[in-house]
Amino acid sequence: MKTETAIAGGLVATHTGVFPATVAIAGGRVVGLVDPAERPDAGEVIDARNRLVLPGCIDPHVHFNEPGRTHWEGFETGSMSAAAGGVTTVIEMPLNANPPTIDAGAFALKVDAVRPRAVVDYALWGGLVTDNVEALEGLHRAGAMGYKAFMIDTGTEFARADDGVLWDGMARIARWDAVLGVHAESNDIALRLRARLEGAGRRDVRAWAESRPPEVELEAIQRALFLAGASRCRLHIVHLSTPNGGSCIASARSAGQRVTVETCPHYLLLDEEAAQTLGPVAKCAPPLRPRAAVDGLWRQVFDGTIDCMASDHSPCPPEEKARGDGDIWAAWGGITGVQTLLPLMLSEGVRRRGLPLERLVALTSTNAARIFGLYPRKGGLMPGSDADVVIVDPNREWTISADRLLYRHRQTPYLGWRITGWVDRVLVRGRTVFADGEVVASPGSGRLIRGPGHADATAPSTGAPSGGRRKEA
Repeated sequence: MKTETAIAGGLVATHTGVFPATVAIAGGRVVGLVDPAERPDAGEVIDARNRLVLPGCIDPHVHFNEPGRTHWEGFETGSMSAAAGGVTTVIEMPLNANPPTIDAGAFALKVDAVRPRAVVDYALWGGLVTDNVEALEGLHRAGAMGYKAFMIDTGTEFARADDGVLWDGMARIARWDAVLGVHAESNDIALRLRARLEGAGRRDVRAWAESRPPEVELEAIQRALFLAGASRCRLHIVHLSTPNGGSCIASARSAGQRVTVETCPHYLLLDEEAAQTLGPVAKCAPPLRPRAAVDGLWRQVFDGTIDCMASDHSPCPPEEKARGDGDIWAAWGGITGVQTLLPLMLSEGVRRRGLPLERLVALTSTNAARIFGLYPRKGGLMPGSDADVVIVDPNREWTISADRLLYRHRQTPYLGWRITGWVDRVLVRGRTVFADGEVVASPGSGRLIRGPGHADATAPSTGAPSGGRRKEA
Protein backbone atom coordinates (compact mmCIF):
# COMPACT_ATOMS: atom_id res chain seq x y z
CA MET A 1 0.00 0.00 0.00
CA LYS A 2 1.54 3.31 -1.14
CA THR A 3 0.92 6.02 1.44
CA GLU A 4 2.19 9.44 2.38
CA THR A 5 3.04 8.57 5.99
CA ALA A 6 3.38 5.33 7.92
CA ILE A 7 3.68 5.04 11.69
CA ALA A 8 5.50 1.74 12.07
CA GLY A 9 6.62 -0.52 14.87
CA GLY A 10 4.24 0.68 17.57
CA LEU A 11 1.50 -0.85 19.66
CA VAL A 12 -1.81 0.63 18.52
CA ALA A 13 -4.44 1.19 21.21
CA THR A 14 -8.09 1.85 20.39
CA HIS A 15 -11.23 1.66 22.49
CA THR A 16 -11.75 -1.91 21.26
CA GLY A 17 -8.27 -3.40 21.56
CA VAL A 18 -4.49 -3.15 21.67
CA PHE A 19 -2.43 -4.69 18.87
CA PRO A 20 0.76 -4.19 16.84
CA ALA A 21 0.09 -2.48 13.52
CA THR A 22 1.42 0.09 11.10
CA VAL A 23 -0.86 3.10 10.72
CA ALA A 24 -1.00 4.16 7.06
CA ILE A 25 -1.94 7.78 6.36
CA ALA A 26 -2.81 9.63 3.14
CA GLY A 27 -4.72 12.83 2.49
CA GLY A 28 -4.88 13.60 6.18
CA ARG A 29 -6.74 10.42 7.02
CA VAL A 30 -6.03 6.91 8.16
CA VAL A 31 -6.21 4.65 5.12
CA GLY A 32 -5.30 1.39 6.80
CA LEU A 33 -3.92 -0.53 9.76
CA VAL A 34 -1.30 -2.75 8.18
CA ASP A 35 0.34 -5.96 9.34
CA PRO A 36 3.51 -4.80 11.08
CA ALA A 37 5.50 -7.47 9.23
CA GLU A 38 4.90 -5.64 5.96
CA ARG A 39 7.52 -3.11 4.92
CA PRO A 40 5.85 0.33 4.73
CA ASP A 41 5.79 1.92 1.27
CA ALA A 42 5.47 5.56 2.31
CA GLY A 43 7.05 8.91 1.69
CA GLU A 44 7.66 9.29 5.44
CA VAL A 45 8.07 6.47 7.94
CA ILE A 46 7.75 7.41 11.61
CA ASP A 47 9.54 4.97 13.90
CA ALA A 48 7.21 4.04 16.77
CA ARG A 49 9.13 1.10 18.17
CA ASN A 50 8.58 0.69 21.93
CA ARG A 51 5.82 3.28 21.70
CA LEU A 52 2.06 3.39 22.09
CA VAL A 53 0.07 4.80 19.18
CA LEU A 54 -3.23 6.32 20.30
CA PRO A 55 -6.05 8.31 18.73
CA GLY A 56 -5.61 12.01 19.41
CA CYS A 57 -7.29 13.10 22.61
CA ILE A 58 -10.46 15.18 22.54
CA ASP A 59 -10.82 17.62 25.43
CA PRO A 60 -14.47 18.73 25.56
CA HIS A 61 -13.93 21.35 28.26
CA VAL A 62 -11.32 24.08 27.87
CA HIS A 63 -11.33 27.82 28.53
CA PHE A 64 -8.91 29.58 26.19
CA ASN A 65 -10.39 33.05 26.84
CA GLU A 66 -10.67 34.17 23.24
CA PRO A 67 -11.51 36.92 22.42
CA GLY A 68 -11.07 39.70 24.93
CA ARG A 69 -9.19 37.95 27.70
CA THR A 70 -6.16 36.53 25.96
CA HIS A 71 -3.88 37.83 28.72
CA TRP A 72 -5.32 34.88 30.66
CA GLU A 73 -4.44 32.31 27.96
CA GLY A 74 -5.53 32.77 24.36
CA PHE A 75 -6.01 30.14 21.67
CA GLU A 76 -2.42 30.26 20.49
CA THR A 77 -0.80 29.25 23.77
CA GLY A 78 -3.81 27.17 24.79
CA SER A 79 -3.82 25.09 21.62
CA MET A 80 -0.03 24.75 21.67
CA SER A 81 -0.33 23.36 25.19
CA ALA A 82 -3.05 20.99 24.01
CA ALA A 83 -0.84 19.74 21.18
CA ALA A 84 2.06 19.16 23.58
CA GLY A 85 -0.23 17.03 25.72
CA GLY A 86 -1.59 14.90 22.90
CA VAL A 87 -4.91 16.73 22.62
CA THR A 88 -5.75 17.12 18.93
CA THR A 89 -9.30 18.49 19.25
CA VAL A 90 -10.69 20.86 21.86
CA ILE A 91 -14.23 22.09 22.46
CA GLU A 92 -13.94 25.57 23.93
CA MET A 93 -16.35 26.92 26.51
CA PRO A 94 -18.40 30.10 25.94
CA LEU A 95 -17.42 31.97 29.09
CA ASN A 96 -14.29 33.73 30.35
CA ALA A 97 -14.22 35.59 27.05
CA ASN A 98 -15.37 39.07 26.19
CA PRO A 99 -17.98 38.87 24.84
CA PRO A 100 -19.16 35.46 26.04
CA THR A 101 -20.43 33.22 23.26
CA ILE A 102 -24.15 33.67 23.89
CA ASP A 103 -25.42 34.72 20.45
CA ALA A 104 -24.52 34.34 16.79
CA GLY A 105 -22.64 37.63 16.69
CA ALA A 106 -20.38 36.63 19.56
CA PHE A 107 -19.87 33.23 17.93
CA ALA A 108 -18.68 34.92 14.73
CA LEU A 109 -16.33 37.19 16.68
CA LYS A 110 -14.80 34.17 18.37
CA VAL A 111 -14.33 32.32 15.09
CA ASP A 112 -12.59 35.35 13.58
CA ALA A 113 -10.32 35.67 16.61
CA VAL A 114 -9.43 31.98 16.83
CA ARG A 115 -8.98 31.05 13.17
CA PRO A 116 -5.45 32.50 12.77
CA ARG A 117 -4.22 31.16 16.13
CA ALA A 118 -5.21 27.53 16.69
CA VAL A 119 -2.74 24.70 16.06
CA VAL A 120 -5.19 21.88 16.85
CA ASP A 121 -8.75 21.35 15.62
CA TYR A 122 -11.48 23.01 17.65
CA ALA A 123 -15.23 23.34 18.12
CA LEU A 124 -17.15 25.87 20.17
CA TRP A 125 -19.79 25.65 22.86
CA GLY A 126 -22.58 28.20 22.93
CA GLY A 127 -23.97 29.50 26.21
CA LEU A 128 -27.40 29.29 27.85
CA VAL A 129 -27.80 32.23 30.22
CA THR A 130 -30.61 34.21 31.83
CA ASP A 131 -31.62 36.33 28.85
CA ASN A 132 -30.56 34.50 25.69
CA VAL A 133 -33.09 31.72 25.13
CA GLU A 134 -34.23 33.44 21.93
CA ALA A 135 -30.60 33.59 20.75
CA LEU A 136 -30.09 29.81 20.90
CA GLU A 137 -31.42 29.36 17.36
CA GLY A 138 -28.71 31.67 16.04
CA LEU A 139 -26.02 29.76 17.90
CA HIS A 140 -27.40 26.51 16.54
CA ARG A 141 -27.27 27.77 12.95
CA ALA A 142 -23.77 29.17 13.49
CA GLY A 143 -22.52 25.70 14.40
CA ALA A 144 -22.33 25.52 18.19
CA MET A 145 -21.25 22.02 19.21
CA GLY A 146 -23.30 22.12 22.42
CA TYR A 147 -24.69 24.55 24.98
CA LYS A 148 -23.34 25.30 28.43
CA ALA A 149 -25.34 26.45 31.45
CA PHE A 150 -24.43 27.21 35.04
CA MET A 151 -26.87 26.42 37.82
CA ILE A 152 -24.80 28.57 40.17
CA ASP A 153 -23.68 32.18 39.90
CA THR A 154 -20.31 32.40 38.15
CA GLY A 155 -19.25 35.80 39.45
CA THR A 156 -18.56 36.81 35.84
CA GLU A 157 -20.47 38.28 32.90
CA PHE A 158 -21.79 34.78 32.11
CA ALA A 159 -25.11 34.72 33.98
CA ARG A 160 -26.47 31.57 35.56
CA ALA A 161 -29.56 29.84 34.18
CA ASP A 162 -32.36 29.47 36.73
CA ASP A 163 -34.80 26.57 36.50
CA GLY A 164 -37.17 28.46 34.21
CA VAL A 165 -34.37 29.28 31.77
CA LEU A 166 -33.14 25.71 31.92
CA TRP A 167 -36.64 24.45 31.19
CA ASP A 168 -37.12 26.71 28.17
CA GLY A 169 -33.59 26.18 26.92
CA MET A 170 -33.78 22.40 27.24
CA ALA A 171 -37.00 22.33 25.23
CA ARG A 172 -35.32 24.17 22.35
CA ILE A 173 -32.08 22.22 22.51
CA ALA A 174 -34.04 18.94 22.52
CA ARG A 175 -35.60 19.86 19.15
CA TRP A 176 -32.11 19.73 17.60
CA ASP A 177 -31.05 16.61 19.51
CA ALA A 178 -28.15 18.71 20.78
CA VAL A 179 -26.27 18.51 24.08
CA LEU A 180 -26.73 20.74 27.10
CA GLY A 181 -23.66 20.73 29.35
CA VAL A 182 -24.47 21.72 32.92
CA HIS A 183 -22.30 22.97 35.74
CA ALA A 184 -24.35 21.44 38.52
CA GLU A 185 -24.14 23.22 41.87
CA SER A 186 -27.09 24.55 43.85
CA ASN A 187 -26.98 28.35 43.87
CA ASP A 188 -29.24 28.94 46.87
CA ILE A 189 -27.56 26.45 49.18
CA ALA A 190 -24.04 27.56 48.24
CA LEU A 191 -24.87 31.26 48.70
CA ARG A 192 -26.31 30.66 52.16
CA LEU A 193 -23.34 28.57 53.25
CA ARG A 194 -20.87 31.13 51.94
CA ALA A 195 -22.64 34.00 53.68
CA ARG A 196 -22.55 32.09 56.95
CA LEU A 197 -18.85 31.31 56.63
CA GLU A 198 -17.88 34.84 55.58
CA GLY A 199 -19.98 36.23 58.41
CA ALA A 200 -17.95 34.11 60.81
CA GLY A 201 -14.73 35.60 59.43
CA ARG A 202 -13.68 32.44 57.58
CA ARG A 203 -11.24 33.11 54.74
CA ASP A 204 -9.14 29.95 54.92
CA VAL A 205 -8.78 27.42 52.12
CA ARG A 206 -11.03 24.88 53.81
CA ALA A 207 -13.88 27.41 53.90
CA TRP A 208 -14.16 27.19 50.12
CA ALA A 209 -14.90 23.46 50.26
CA GLU A 210 -17.27 23.94 53.19
CA SER A 211 -19.29 26.46 51.17
CA ARG A 212 -19.82 23.91 48.40
CA PRO A 213 -20.07 20.47 50.01
CA PRO A 214 -21.01 17.40 47.95
CA GLU A 215 -24.70 17.96 48.72
CA VAL A 216 -24.57 21.23 46.75
CA GLU A 217 -23.48 19.31 43.68
CA LEU A 218 -25.73 16.32 44.25
CA GLU A 219 -28.91 18.39 44.61
CA ALA A 220 -28.20 20.23 41.36
CA ILE A 221 -27.42 17.00 39.48
CA GLN A 222 -30.73 15.51 40.59
CA ARG A 223 -32.61 18.65 39.52
CA ALA A 224 -30.84 18.79 36.16
CA LEU A 225 -31.65 15.12 35.56
CA PHE A 226 -35.32 15.73 36.32
CA LEU A 227 -35.61 18.76 34.05
CA ALA A 228 -33.70 17.13 31.21
CA GLY A 229 -35.70 13.93 31.50
CA ALA A 230 -38.99 15.80 31.39
CA SER A 231 -37.91 17.85 28.38
CA ARG A 232 -36.20 14.92 26.61
CA CYS A 233 -33.00 16.96 26.34
CA ARG A 234 -29.63 15.26 26.07
CA LEU A 235 -27.71 16.18 29.21
CA HIS A 236 -23.98 16.23 29.87
CA ILE A 237 -22.81 16.81 33.45
CA VAL A 238 -19.44 18.53 33.49
CA HIS A 239 -16.54 18.06 35.94
CA LEU A 240 -18.15 15.53 38.30
CA SER A 241 -16.46 15.58 41.70
CA THR A 242 -18.69 13.33 43.83
CA PRO A 243 -19.33 9.61 43.23
CA ASN A 244 -22.84 9.96 44.65
CA GLY A 245 -23.61 12.17 41.69
CA GLY A 246 -22.18 9.51 39.40
CA SER A 247 -24.50 6.94 40.94
CA CYS A 248 -27.51 9.17 40.23
CA ILE A 249 -26.40 9.56 36.63
CA ALA A 250 -25.89 5.82 36.24
CA SER A 251 -29.39 5.15 37.58
CA ALA A 252 -30.94 7.66 35.20
CA ARG A 253 -29.04 6.14 32.30
CA SER A 254 -30.21 2.65 33.25
CA ALA A 255 -33.77 3.97 33.18
CA GLY A 256 -33.28 5.12 29.60
CA GLN A 257 -32.31 8.77 30.02
CA ARG A 258 -29.69 10.13 27.62
CA VAL A 259 -27.14 11.55 30.01
CA THR A 260 -23.35 11.55 29.94
CA VAL A 261 -20.74 12.76 32.40
CA GLU A 262 -17.13 13.85 32.51
CA THR A 263 -14.64 14.20 35.33
CA CYS A 264 -11.20 15.81 35.45
CA PRO A 265 -7.74 14.65 36.51
CA HIS A 266 -7.72 17.01 39.49
CA TYR A 267 -10.72 15.23 41.03
CA LEU A 268 -8.90 11.91 40.64
CA LEU A 269 -5.42 12.98 41.74
CA LEU A 270 -5.94 15.73 44.32
CA ASP A 271 -8.08 15.89 47.44
CA GLU A 272 -9.07 18.41 50.10
CA GLU A 273 -5.86 17.80 52.02
CA ALA A 274 -3.85 18.63 48.91
CA ALA A 275 -5.88 21.83 48.61
CA GLN A 276 -4.79 22.77 52.12
CA THR A 277 -1.16 22.31 51.16
CA LEU A 278 -1.31 23.89 47.71
CA GLY A 279 -3.51 26.85 48.55
CA PRO A 280 -5.28 29.01 45.93
CA VAL A 281 -3.64 27.28 42.93
CA ALA A 282 -5.88 24.28 43.75
CA LYS A 283 -9.11 26.28 44.09
CA CYS A 284 -11.73 25.02 41.64
CA ALA A 285 -15.47 24.58 41.40
CA PRO A 286 -16.73 22.15 42.52
CA PRO A 287 -14.01 22.01 45.18
CA LEU A 288 -11.59 19.16 45.71
CA ARG A 289 -13.16 16.39 47.78
CA PRO A 290 -12.11 14.00 50.58
CA ARG A 291 -9.97 11.01 49.69
CA ALA A 292 -12.96 8.64 49.94
CA ALA A 293 -14.68 10.56 47.14
CA VAL A 294 -11.52 10.38 45.01
CA ASP A 295 -11.43 6.61 45.41
CA GLY A 296 -15.13 6.40 44.55
CA LEU A 297 -14.61 8.36 41.35
CA TRP A 298 -11.80 6.03 40.33
CA ARG A 299 -14.19 3.08 40.68
CA GLN A 300 -16.60 4.87 38.34
CA VAL A 301 -13.80 5.55 35.86
CA PHE A 302 -13.17 1.81 35.72
CA ASP A 303 -16.80 0.64 35.63
CA GLY A 304 -17.93 2.95 32.83
CA THR A 305 -20.12 5.31 34.86
CA ILE A 306 -17.86 8.17 33.79
CA ASP A 307 -17.86 8.65 30.05
CA CYS A 308 -14.96 10.95 29.38
CA MET A 309 -12.06 12.89 30.80
CA ALA A 310 -11.81 16.67 30.46
CA SER A 311 -9.19 19.06 31.74
CA ASP A 312 -11.55 21.96 32.51
CA HIS A 313 -8.47 24.00 31.65
CA SER A 314 -9.32 27.29 33.36
CA PRO A 315 -6.22 29.51 33.51
CA CYS A 316 -5.67 32.98 34.91
CA PRO A 317 -2.81 35.40 35.54
CA PRO A 318 -0.82 34.60 38.69
CA GLU A 319 -2.15 37.66 40.48
CA GLU A 320 -5.69 36.28 40.23
CA LYS A 321 -4.57 33.30 42.30
CA ALA A 322 -2.33 35.34 44.60
CA ARG A 323 -5.35 37.34 45.73
CA GLY A 324 -6.41 34.22 47.59
CA ASP A 325 -3.42 34.23 49.92
CA GLY A 326 -5.15 34.91 53.23
CA ASP A 327 -8.60 35.21 51.61
CA ILE A 328 -9.67 32.19 49.59
CA TRP A 329 -12.83 33.93 48.39
CA ALA A 330 -10.72 36.42 46.40
CA ALA A 331 -8.84 33.80 44.32
CA TRP A 332 -9.86 32.78 40.81
CA GLY A 333 -11.34 29.29 40.84
CA GLY A 334 -9.84 27.22 38.07
CA ILE A 335 -7.05 24.74 37.36
CA THR A 336 -4.65 24.79 34.43
CA GLY A 337 -4.30 21.30 32.99
CA VAL A 338 -4.86 20.63 29.28
CA GLN A 339 -1.19 19.76 28.64
CA THR A 340 -1.00 17.22 31.46
CA LEU A 341 -4.36 15.45 31.02
CA LEU A 342 -3.05 12.48 29.03
CA PRO A 343 0.36 12.14 30.72
CA LEU A 344 -1.25 12.13 34.16
CA MET A 345 -3.84 9.55 33.15
CA LEU A 346 -1.13 7.36 31.63
CA SER A 347 0.99 7.58 34.76
CA GLU A 348 -1.59 7.57 37.54
CA GLY A 349 -4.32 5.62 35.75
CA VAL A 350 -2.68 3.08 33.47
CA ARG A 351 0.65 2.54 35.18
CA ARG A 352 -0.28 2.96 38.83
CA ARG A 353 -3.87 1.72 38.97
CA GLY A 354 -3.97 -0.67 36.03
CA LEU A 355 -6.50 1.21 33.90
CA PRO A 356 -6.76 -0.77 30.64
CA LEU A 357 -5.45 1.08 27.61
CA GLU A 358 -8.77 0.51 25.83
CA ARG A 359 -10.54 2.32 28.65
CA LEU A 360 -8.02 5.15 28.57
CA VAL A 361 -8.70 5.68 24.85
CA ALA A 362 -12.45 5.63 25.44
CA LEU A 363 -12.15 8.19 28.24
CA THR A 364 -9.78 10.57 26.48
CA SER A 365 -10.96 10.30 22.88
CA THR A 366 -13.67 7.96 21.61
CA ASN A 367 -16.48 8.69 24.03
CA ALA A 368 -16.20 12.45 23.67
CA ALA A 369 -16.23 12.03 19.89
CA ARG A 370 -19.44 10.04 20.18
CA ILE A 371 -21.13 12.42 22.61
CA PHE A 372 -20.51 15.43 20.38
CA GLY A 373 -21.15 13.78 17.02
CA LEU A 374 -17.53 13.66 15.87
CA TYR A 375 -17.20 9.90 15.63
CA PRO A 376 -15.91 8.13 13.55
CA ARG A 377 -14.11 11.08 11.88
CA LYS A 378 -12.50 11.79 15.25
CA GLY A 379 -11.86 9.54 18.23
CA GLY A 380 -10.51 6.46 16.49
CA LEU A 381 -7.83 4.99 14.25
CA MET A 382 -9.66 3.31 11.40
CA PRO A 383 -9.86 3.77 7.64
CA GLY A 384 -11.54 7.10 6.98
CA SER A 385 -10.77 8.64 10.36
CA ASP A 386 -8.79 11.84 10.55
CA ALA A 387 -5.16 10.94 11.16
CA ASP A 388 -5.12 12.51 14.62
CA VAL A 389 -2.45 10.45 16.35
CA VAL A 390 -0.47 10.54 19.58
CA ILE A 391 2.78 8.58 19.87
CA VAL A 392 3.67 7.97 23.49
CA ASP A 393 6.73 6.60 25.24
CA PRO A 394 4.99 4.76 28.09
CA ASN A 395 8.18 4.16 30.06
CA ARG A 396 9.84 7.57 30.04
CA GLU A 397 9.91 9.29 33.41
CA TRP A 398 9.84 13.06 33.59
CA THR A 399 9.07 15.88 35.98
CA ILE A 400 6.31 18.40 35.38
CA SER A 401 8.18 21.70 35.51
CA ALA A 402 7.37 25.22 34.42
CA ASP A 403 9.91 25.16 31.60
CA ARG A 404 8.11 22.20 29.96
CA LEU A 405 4.68 23.84 30.06
CA LEU A 406 3.47 25.98 27.16
CA TYR A 407 0.70 27.84 28.99
CA ARG A 408 0.76 31.62 28.98
CA HIS A 409 0.99 31.41 32.78
CA ARG A 410 2.90 28.32 33.84
CA GLN A 411 1.14 27.59 37.08
CA THR A 412 -0.47 24.26 37.93
CA PRO A 413 -0.99 22.12 41.03
CA TYR A 414 1.18 19.44 39.41
CA LEU A 415 4.50 21.29 39.38
CA GLY A 416 7.19 18.94 40.66
CA TRP A 417 5.25 15.74 40.01
CA ARG A 418 7.41 12.87 38.75
CA ILE A 419 5.34 10.86 36.28
CA THR A 420 5.81 8.10 33.72
CA GLY A 421 4.45 8.54 30.19
CA TRP A 422 5.83 11.03 27.69
CA VAL A 423 4.16 12.44 24.57
CA ASP A 424 6.74 11.94 21.81
CA ARG A 425 4.92 13.12 18.74
CA VAL A 426 1.45 14.37 17.78
CA LEU A 427 -0.19 14.51 14.37
CA VAL A 428 -3.35 16.40 13.43
CA ARG A 429 -4.90 15.23 10.17
CA GLY A 430 -1.62 13.54 9.25
CA ARG A 431 0.64 16.54 9.84
CA THR A 432 3.07 16.59 12.74
CA VAL A 433 2.21 19.43 15.12
CA PHE A 434 4.43 18.46 18.07
CA ALA A 435 7.71 16.55 18.17
CA ASP A 436 10.83 16.38 20.31
CA GLY A 437 9.35 18.64 22.97
CA GLU A 438 8.40 21.47 20.57
CA VAL A 439 5.32 22.62 18.68
CA VAL A 440 6.20 22.59 14.98
CA ALA A 441 2.83 23.62 13.54
CA SER A 442 2.05 27.19 12.55
CA PRO A 443 -0.75 29.13 14.28
CA GLY A 444 -3.85 28.89 12.16
CA SER A 445 -3.29 25.29 11.06
CA GLY A 446 -6.10 24.05 13.31
CA ARG A 447 -9.58 23.78 11.78
CA LEU A 448 -12.96 24.82 13.11
CA ILE A 449 -15.46 21.96 13.37
CA ARG A 450 -19.02 23.24 13.11
CA GLY A 451 -21.91 21.68 14.99
CA PRO A 452 -25.11 20.16 13.62
CA GLY A 453 -27.06 23.35 12.94
CA HIS A 454 -24.66 24.84 10.43
CA ALA A 455 -26.05 25.09 6.90
CA ASP A 456 -23.28 22.94 5.43
CA ALA A 457 -23.24 20.29 8.16
CA THR A 458 -22.55 16.75 7.03
CA ALA A 459 -24.79 13.75 7.48
CA PRO A 460 -25.12 12.32 10.99
CA SER A 461 -22.11 10.35 12.15
CA THR A 462 -22.46 6.94 13.69
CA GLY A 463 -21.82 5.75 17.21
CA ALA A 464 -23.79 5.79 20.43
CA PRO A 465 -24.59 7.57 22.63
CA SER A 466 -25.01 10.82 20.77
CA GLY A 467 -25.38 10.87 17.02
CA GLY A 468 -25.01 14.40 15.73
CA ARG A 469 -23.47 16.12 12.74
CA ARG A 470 -20.62 18.45 12.18
CA LYS A 471 -18.91 20.48 9.54
CA GLU A 472 -15.27 21.43 9.22
CA ALA A 473 -14.64 24.97 8.00
